[in-house]
Amino acid sequence: MIKLADKYHCTGCAACAQSCTHAAITMLYDEEGFLQPHIDNDKCVECGLCQKHCPELNHIKRLDYTNQRFYALINDEDCKKSSSGGAFSVFAKWILRQGGIVYGAATTGDFEVKHICVETINELEELRGSKYVQSAIGETYRQIREQLRNNRKVLFSGTGCQVGGLYAFLNGKRYEGLLYTMDLVCHGVPSYGAFKGYLEKIKKIHSPNGELRNIEGFRFRKLDSWSIVPAVKFSKSKWRILDLSENAFMDAFFKGITFRESCFNCQYCNTQRIGTFTIADFWGIGRHGLKFKRNVSSGVSLLIDNVGLMPSILDELRGMAYIEERPKDEAVCEQVNLKSPMKRLPARNTAVKDLIDPLISLEEFSKRYSLPYKATLKWYVQKVVKDLIYVFGLYNVYKTIIYKFEK
Repeated sequence: MIKLADKYHCTGCAACAQSCTHAAITMLYDEEGFLQPHIDNDKCVECGLCQKHCPELNHIKRLDYTNQRFYALINDEDCKKSSSGGAFSVFAKWILRQGGIVYGAATTGDFEVKHICVETINELEELRGSKYVQSAIGETYRQIREQLRNNRKVLFSGTGCQVGGLYAFLNGKRYEGLLYTMDLVCHGVPSYGAFKGYLEKIKKIHSPNGELRNIEGFRFRKLDSWSIVPAVKFSKSKWRILDLSENAFMDAFFKGITFRESCFNCQYCNTQRIGTFTIADFWGIGRHGLKFKRNVSSGVSLLIDNVGLMPSILDELRGMAYIEERPKDEAVCEQVNLKSPMKRLPARNTAVKDLIDPLISLEEFSKRYSLPYKATLKWYVQKVVKDLIYVFGLYNVYKTIIYKFEK
Protein backbone atom coordinates (compact mmCIF):
# COMPACT_ATOMS: atom_id res chain seq x y z
CA MET A 1 0.00 0.00 0.00
CA ILE A 2 1.29 3.47 -0.90
CA LYS A 3 2.37 5.55 2.05
CA LEU A 4 3.53 9.12 1.54
CA ALA A 5 5.40 11.38 3.98
CA ASP A 6 3.43 12.27 7.11
CA LYS A 7 2.30 15.82 7.84
CA TYR A 8 5.38 16.50 9.96
CA HIS A 9 7.63 15.93 6.95
CA CYS A 10 5.48 16.53 3.85
CA THR A 11 6.37 19.95 2.46
CA GLY A 12 3.48 20.16 0.01
CA CYS A 13 5.93 20.35 -2.91
CA ALA A 14 3.52 18.28 -5.07
CA ALA A 15 6.26 16.16 -6.65
CA CYS A 16 4.19 13.08 -5.83
CA ALA A 17 1.05 14.42 -7.51
CA GLN A 18 2.89 15.49 -10.65
CA SER A 19 4.74 12.18 -10.85
CA CYS A 20 1.53 10.13 -10.80
CA THR A 21 0.69 8.99 -14.33
CA HIS A 22 -2.82 7.92 -13.31
CA ALA A 23 -3.94 11.25 -11.77
CA ALA A 24 -4.55 9.42 -8.50
CA ILE A 25 -3.07 12.14 -6.28
CA THR A 26 -4.68 15.52 -5.70
CA MET A 27 -3.34 18.40 -3.62
CA LEU A 28 -6.12 19.55 -1.28
CA TYR A 29 -6.25 22.12 1.52
CA ASP A 30 -6.41 20.63 5.01
CA GLU A 31 -8.13 22.13 8.10
CA GLU A 32 -5.17 24.47 8.62
CA GLY A 33 -5.19 25.68 5.03
CA PHE A 34 -2.07 23.78 3.92
CA LEU A 35 -1.96 21.76 0.70
CA GLN A 36 -1.64 18.01 1.35
CA PRO A 37 -1.57 15.08 -1.11
CA HIS A 38 -4.67 12.87 -1.17
CA ILE A 39 -4.68 9.47 -2.90
CA ASP A 40 -7.72 8.21 -4.79
CA ASN A 41 -7.46 4.47 -4.15
CA ASP A 42 -9.79 3.73 -7.08
CA LYS A 43 -7.26 5.26 -9.48
CA CYS A 44 -4.03 4.22 -7.73
CA VAL A 45 -2.24 1.19 -9.24
CA GLU A 46 0.47 1.22 -6.53
CA CYS A 47 3.29 1.73 -9.05
CA GLY A 48 5.32 3.58 -6.41
CA LEU A 49 6.32 6.55 -8.59
CA CYS A 50 4.99 9.00 -6.02
CA GLN A 51 7.15 7.50 -3.28
CA LYS A 52 10.18 7.37 -5.57
CA HIS A 53 9.87 11.08 -6.37
CA CYS A 54 9.23 12.31 -2.83
CA PRO A 55 12.26 14.37 -1.68
CA GLU A 56 11.38 13.68 1.95
CA LEU A 57 11.29 9.89 1.57
CA ASN A 58 14.33 9.91 -0.74
CA HIS A 59 16.58 12.90 -0.08
CA ILE A 60 18.12 14.48 -3.16
CA LYS A 61 21.83 13.90 -3.69
CA ARG A 62 23.58 17.10 -2.63
CA LEU A 63 26.09 19.10 -4.61
CA ASP A 64 29.86 19.35 -4.41
CA TYR A 65 30.15 22.56 -2.37
CA THR A 66 33.89 23.08 -2.82
CA ASN A 67 33.18 25.85 -5.37
CA GLN A 68 30.42 27.53 -3.35
CA ARG A 69 30.84 31.33 -3.20
CA PHE A 70 28.99 34.18 -1.52
CA TYR A 71 28.11 37.55 -3.02
CA ALA A 72 26.37 40.83 -2.18
CA LEU A 73 24.17 42.11 -4.98
CA ILE A 74 22.37 45.43 -5.42
CA ASN A 75 20.18 46.14 -8.41
CA ASP A 76 19.68 49.89 -8.07
CA GLU A 77 16.74 49.96 -10.47
CA ASP A 78 14.80 46.82 -9.58
CA CYS A 79 15.44 46.82 -5.82
CA LYS A 80 12.61 49.39 -5.67
CA LYS A 81 10.28 46.89 -7.32
CA SER A 82 11.59 43.66 -5.78
CA SER A 83 12.39 42.55 -2.26
CA SER A 84 15.80 43.33 -0.78
CA GLY A 85 18.51 43.97 -3.37
CA GLY A 86 16.60 42.67 -6.39
CA ALA A 87 18.71 39.55 -7.12
CA PHE A 88 15.79 37.58 -8.52
CA SER A 89 15.02 40.28 -11.09
CA VAL A 90 18.63 40.30 -12.31
CA PHE A 91 18.69 36.57 -13.01
CA ALA A 92 15.17 36.57 -14.41
CA LYS A 93 16.10 39.25 -16.95
CA TRP A 94 19.31 37.37 -17.77
CA ILE A 95 17.30 34.24 -18.63
CA LEU A 96 14.54 36.08 -20.49
CA ARG A 97 17.05 37.92 -22.68
CA GLN A 98 18.36 34.53 -23.77
CA GLY A 99 14.89 33.48 -24.89
CA GLY A 100 14.27 31.49 -21.72
CA ILE A 101 11.27 31.25 -19.41
CA VAL A 102 10.94 32.10 -15.71
CA TYR A 103 8.81 30.40 -13.05
CA GLY A 104 8.04 32.03 -9.72
CA ALA A 105 5.32 32.84 -7.20
CA ALA A 106 2.54 35.30 -8.00
CA THR A 107 -0.54 36.45 -6.06
CA THR A 108 -3.98 35.85 -7.54
CA GLY A 109 -7.03 38.10 -7.20
CA ASP A 110 -8.11 36.01 -4.20
CA PHE A 111 -4.67 36.51 -2.60
CA GLU A 112 -3.78 32.87 -3.13
CA VAL A 113 -0.11 32.46 -4.05
CA LYS A 114 0.59 30.24 -7.06
CA HIS A 115 3.57 29.47 -9.25
CA ILE A 116 3.24 30.83 -12.78
CA CYS A 117 5.55 31.32 -15.76
CA VAL A 118 6.51 34.55 -17.51
CA GLU A 119 8.18 34.97 -20.87
CA THR A 120 8.71 38.74 -21.09
CA ILE A 121 10.31 41.37 -18.90
CA ASN A 122 7.01 43.26 -18.72
CA GLU A 123 5.34 40.20 -17.16
CA LEU A 124 8.08 39.96 -14.54
CA GLU A 125 6.24 42.42 -12.31
CA GLU A 126 3.86 39.62 -11.25
CA LEU A 127 6.69 37.64 -9.67
CA ARG A 128 8.35 40.47 -7.76
CA GLY A 129 7.94 41.21 -4.09
CA SER A 130 7.74 39.06 -0.96
CA LYS A 131 4.83 36.70 -0.36
CA TYR A 132 4.79 35.28 3.15
CA VAL A 133 2.41 32.47 2.19
CA GLN A 134 3.21 29.04 0.78
CA SER A 135 2.65 28.96 -2.97
CA ALA A 136 0.76 26.25 -4.83
CA ILE A 137 3.04 24.58 -7.39
CA GLY A 138 0.23 23.26 -9.60
CA GLU A 139 1.56 21.73 -12.84
CA THR A 140 4.81 23.71 -12.79
CA TYR A 141 7.21 20.72 -12.66
CA ARG A 142 5.59 19.07 -15.67
CA GLN A 143 5.69 22.33 -17.59
CA ILE A 144 9.38 22.80 -16.80
CA ARG A 145 10.21 19.25 -17.94
CA GLU A 146 8.50 19.99 -21.25
CA GLN A 147 10.46 23.23 -21.68
CA LEU A 148 13.73 21.45 -20.95
CA ARG A 149 12.91 18.69 -23.43
CA ASN A 150 12.44 21.46 -26.00
CA ASN A 151 15.96 22.69 -25.14
CA ARG A 152 14.73 25.96 -23.64
CA LYS A 153 16.45 27.67 -20.71
CA VAL A 154 14.45 27.82 -17.50
CA LEU A 155 14.80 29.73 -14.24
CA PHE A 156 12.77 28.37 -11.33
CA SER A 157 12.53 30.27 -8.07
CA GLY A 158 10.98 28.86 -4.89
CA THR A 159 11.64 27.66 -1.37
CA GLY A 160 14.26 24.99 -0.79
CA CYS A 161 11.61 22.27 -0.55
CA GLN A 162 10.03 23.38 -3.83
CA VAL A 163 13.38 23.33 -5.62
CA GLY A 164 14.05 19.93 -4.04
CA GLY A 165 10.64 18.78 -5.29
CA LEU A 166 11.51 19.87 -8.83
CA TYR A 167 14.80 17.94 -8.85
CA ALA A 168 13.07 14.89 -7.33
CA PHE A 169 10.45 15.05 -10.10
CA LEU A 170 13.29 15.23 -12.67
CA ASN A 171 14.88 12.10 -11.16
CA GLY A 172 17.78 14.14 -9.82
CA LYS A 173 18.86 15.35 -13.27
CA ARG A 174 20.08 18.95 -13.09
CA TYR A 175 20.11 19.84 -16.81
CA GLU A 176 23.27 21.96 -16.57
CA GLY A 177 23.22 24.88 -18.98
CA LEU A 178 19.44 24.75 -19.33
CA LEU A 179 17.90 24.66 -15.84
CA TYR A 180 18.81 27.32 -13.28
CA THR A 181 17.17 27.15 -9.87
CA MET A 182 17.07 29.80 -7.18
CA ASP A 183 16.05 28.69 -3.69
CA LEU A 184 15.04 31.15 -1.00
CA VAL A 185 16.33 31.23 2.56
CA CYS A 186 13.02 31.15 4.42
CA HIS A 187 11.94 31.03 8.06
CA GLY A 188 8.98 28.80 7.22
CA VAL A 189 5.71 29.02 5.32
CA PRO A 190 2.26 29.99 6.66
CA SER A 191 -0.82 28.63 4.89
CA TYR A 192 -3.14 30.30 2.44
CA GLY A 193 -5.99 29.38 4.78
CA ALA A 194 -4.43 31.32 7.65
CA PHE A 195 -3.76 34.35 5.45
CA LYS A 196 -7.29 34.28 4.06
CA GLY A 197 -8.69 34.11 7.59
CA TYR A 198 -6.48 37.02 8.59
CA LEU A 199 -7.72 39.16 5.69
CA GLU A 200 -11.31 38.48 6.70
CA LYS A 201 -10.51 39.82 10.17
CA ILE A 202 -8.91 42.93 8.63
CA LYS A 203 -12.13 43.49 6.66
CA LYS A 204 -14.19 43.34 9.86
CA ILE A 205 -12.01 46.03 11.42
CA HIS A 206 -11.76 48.51 8.54
CA SER A 207 -14.89 47.83 6.54
CA PRO A 208 -17.41 46.01 8.77
CA ASN A 209 -20.36 46.85 6.53
CA GLY A 210 -18.52 46.67 3.22
CA GLU A 211 -18.34 50.46 2.89
CA LEU A 212 -14.76 50.30 1.57
CA ARG A 213 -15.63 47.46 -0.81
CA ASN A 214 -13.16 44.61 -1.19
CA ILE A 215 -9.47 44.36 -0.37
CA GLU A 216 -7.70 44.88 -3.68
CA GLY A 217 -4.09 45.03 -2.50
CA PHE A 218 -1.89 43.71 0.27
CA ARG A 219 1.78 44.58 0.73
CA PHE A 220 3.91 42.52 3.12
CA ARG A 221 6.85 44.92 3.03
CA LYS A 222 8.09 48.14 1.47
CA LEU A 223 9.91 47.44 -1.79
CA ASP A 224 12.36 50.35 -1.53
CA SER A 225 13.99 49.29 1.74
CA TRP A 226 14.69 46.48 4.20
CA SER A 227 11.59 47.45 6.14
CA ILE A 228 8.76 45.01 6.93
CA VAL A 229 5.80 47.43 6.86
CA PRO A 230 2.59 45.56 5.93
CA ALA A 231 -0.21 47.59 4.40
CA VAL A 232 -3.66 46.95 2.97
CA LYS A 233 -5.67 48.73 0.28
CA PHE A 234 -9.44 48.58 -0.15
CA SER A 235 -11.23 49.52 -3.37
CA LYS A 236 -12.35 52.80 -1.80
CA SER A 237 -9.31 53.72 0.27
CA LYS A 238 -5.64 54.53 0.08
CA TRP A 239 -2.95 52.19 1.43
CA ARG A 240 -3.34 51.69 5.20
CA ILE A 241 -0.37 50.74 7.35
CA LEU A 242 -1.14 47.82 9.68
CA ASP A 243 0.00 48.23 13.28
CA LEU A 244 -0.33 46.35 16.56
CA SER A 245 -2.95 43.57 16.43
CA GLU A 246 -3.73 44.40 12.79
CA ASN A 247 -0.22 43.19 12.01
CA ALA A 248 -0.81 39.86 13.78
CA PHE A 249 -0.10 37.78 10.67
CA MET A 250 3.48 39.02 10.35
CA ASP A 251 4.06 39.09 14.11
CA ALA A 252 2.98 35.45 14.29
CA PHE A 253 5.22 34.71 11.29
CA PHE A 254 8.33 36.08 12.96
CA LYS A 255 7.47 34.23 16.15
CA GLY A 256 7.25 31.04 14.06
CA ILE A 257 3.87 29.83 15.31
CA THR A 258 1.96 29.56 12.01
CA PHE A 259 4.36 27.53 9.87
CA ARG A 260 3.78 24.23 8.13
CA GLU A 261 4.76 21.35 10.41
CA SER A 262 7.53 20.23 8.06
CA CYS A 263 9.25 23.62 8.38
CA PHE A 264 10.45 22.63 11.85
CA ASN A 265 12.19 19.60 10.30
CA CYS A 266 13.47 21.35 7.17
CA GLN A 267 16.42 19.61 5.51
CA TYR A 268 17.35 22.79 3.63
CA CYS A 269 18.07 25.08 6.61
CA ASN A 270 21.86 24.95 6.24
CA THR A 271 24.54 26.11 3.81
CA GLN A 272 24.32 22.89 1.80
CA ARG A 273 21.62 24.28 -0.44
CA ILE A 274 19.81 22.48 -3.24
CA GLY A 275 19.52 25.15 -5.95
CA THR A 276 21.96 26.54 -8.48
CA PHE A 277 21.75 29.76 -6.49
CA THR A 278 20.37 30.78 -3.10
CA ILE A 279 19.04 34.25 -2.34
CA ALA A 280 18.15 36.12 0.84
CA ASP A 281 18.40 39.53 2.48
CA PHE A 282 22.08 40.09 3.31
CA TRP A 283 21.57 40.75 7.02
CA GLY A 284 24.66 42.12 8.76
CA ILE A 285 26.69 43.06 5.71
CA GLY A 286 29.57 45.35 6.68
CA ARG A 287 29.19 44.67 10.42
CA HIS A 288 31.49 41.69 10.82
CA GLY A 289 35.03 42.78 10.07
CA LEU A 290 34.86 43.78 6.40
CA LYS A 291 33.37 47.17 5.48
CA PHE A 292 30.76 47.47 2.75
CA LYS A 293 30.99 50.83 1.01
CA ARG A 294 27.70 50.83 -0.85
CA ASN A 295 24.47 52.39 0.48
CA VAL A 296 22.45 49.64 2.16
CA SER A 297 19.23 51.58 2.84
CA SER A 298 17.29 50.05 -0.08
CA GLY A 299 18.39 46.54 0.79
CA VAL A 300 21.13 44.17 -0.30
CA SER A 301 20.69 40.66 -1.65
CA LEU A 302 22.77 37.76 -0.42
CA LEU A 303 23.52 35.54 -3.40
CA ILE A 304 25.04 32.13 -2.81
CA ASP A 305 26.52 30.48 -5.89
CA ASN A 306 26.26 26.82 -4.96
CA VAL A 307 27.89 25.36 -8.08
CA GLY A 308 30.68 27.84 -8.90
CA LEU A 309 28.90 29.30 -11.93
CA MET A 310 29.21 33.01 -11.16
CA PRO A 311 32.77 33.63 -12.42
CA SER A 312 31.71 32.56 -15.92
CA ILE A 313 28.64 34.85 -16.07
CA LEU A 314 29.76 37.73 -13.88
CA ASP A 315 30.54 40.09 -16.75
CA GLU A 316 27.02 39.63 -18.17
CA LEU A 317 25.35 40.25 -14.82
CA ARG A 318 27.45 43.27 -13.85
CA GLY A 319 25.74 45.25 -16.57
CA MET A 320 22.55 44.94 -14.52
CA ALA A 321 23.74 45.10 -10.89
CA TYR A 322 26.54 45.82 -8.47
CA ILE A 323 28.03 42.48 -7.39
CA GLU A 324 30.77 41.95 -4.80
CA GLU A 325 32.11 38.69 -3.40
CA ARG A 326 31.92 38.49 0.42
CA PRO A 327 33.22 36.05 3.06
CA LYS A 328 31.11 33.02 3.97
CA ASP A 329 31.32 33.76 7.70
CA GLU A 330 29.78 37.20 7.18
CA ALA A 331 27.05 35.85 4.90
CA VAL A 332 25.99 33.18 7.38
CA CYS A 333 26.48 35.12 10.63
CA GLU A 334 23.00 36.69 10.90
CA GLN A 335 21.18 34.14 8.74
CA VAL A 336 19.48 31.96 11.35
CA ASN A 337 17.94 29.68 8.72
CA LEU A 338 21.30 28.94 7.13
CA LYS A 339 22.11 27.23 10.42
CA SER A 340 19.00 25.38 11.53
CA PRO A 341 15.19 25.31 11.19
CA MET A 342 12.94 27.33 13.46
CA LYS A 343 12.15 25.71 16.79
CA ARG A 344 8.57 24.52 17.14
CA LEU A 345 6.82 26.33 19.98
CA PRO A 346 3.83 24.89 21.88
CA ALA A 347 1.72 27.79 20.58
CA ARG A 348 1.90 26.19 17.12
CA ASN A 349 -0.63 23.60 18.32
CA THR A 350 -3.49 26.10 18.10
CA ALA A 351 -2.24 29.32 16.47
CA VAL A 352 -3.05 28.44 12.85
CA LYS A 353 -6.61 27.35 13.59
CA ASP A 354 -7.17 30.38 15.81
CA LEU A 355 -6.05 32.72 13.04
CA ILE A 356 -8.52 31.04 10.70
CA ASP A 357 -11.38 31.02 13.24
CA PRO A 358 -13.78 33.89 12.33
CA LEU A 359 -14.95 34.13 15.95
CA ILE A 360 -11.49 35.12 17.25
CA SER A 361 -10.61 38.77 16.66
CA LEU A 362 -7.08 39.92 15.85
CA GLU A 363 -6.84 41.65 19.22
CA GLU A 364 -7.87 38.48 21.02
CA PHE A 365 -5.47 36.45 18.88
CA SER A 366 -2.62 38.85 19.67
CA LYS A 367 -3.34 38.76 23.40
CA ARG A 368 -3.54 34.96 23.38
CA TYR A 369 -0.13 34.58 21.71
CA SER A 370 1.68 37.51 23.37
CA LEU A 371 1.88 39.61 20.22
CA PRO A 372 1.78 43.44 20.19
CA TYR A 373 -1.77 44.76 20.57
CA LYS A 374 -1.75 47.71 22.97
CA ALA A 375 -0.69 51.27 22.06
CA THR A 376 1.73 52.19 24.86
CA LEU A 377 3.50 55.54 25.29
CA LYS A 378 6.70 54.01 23.92
CA TRP A 379 4.82 52.74 20.87
CA TYR A 380 3.28 56.18 20.22
CA VAL A 381 6.68 57.90 20.43
CA GLN A 382 8.25 55.38 18.04
CA LYS A 383 5.33 55.74 15.63
CA VAL A 384 5.52 59.55 15.58
CA VAL A 385 9.28 59.43 14.95
CA LYS A 386 8.90 56.88 12.15
CA ASP A 387 6.05 58.83 10.55
CA LEU A 388 8.14 62.02 10.54
CA ILE A 389 11.08 60.17 9.04
CA TYR A 390 8.89 58.90 6.18
CA VAL A 391 7.11 62.24 5.65
CA PHE A 392 10.40 64.13 5.26
CA GLY A 393 12.04 61.42 3.16
CA LEU A 394 14.71 60.64 5.76
CA TYR A 395 14.18 56.88 5.96
CA ASN A 396 17.19 55.96 3.83
CA VAL A 397 19.49 58.19 5.90
CA TYR A 398 18.06 56.83 9.17
CA LYS A 399 18.33 53.18 8.11
CA THR A 400 21.89 53.55 6.82
CA ILE A 401 23.08 55.09 10.11
CA ILE A 402 21.26 52.56 12.28
CA TYR A 403 22.38 49.60 10.19
CA LYS A 404 26.04 50.57 10.18
CA PHE A 405 26.34 51.35 13.87
CA GLU A 406 23.82 48.98 15.50
CA LYS A 407 25.51 45.89 16.93
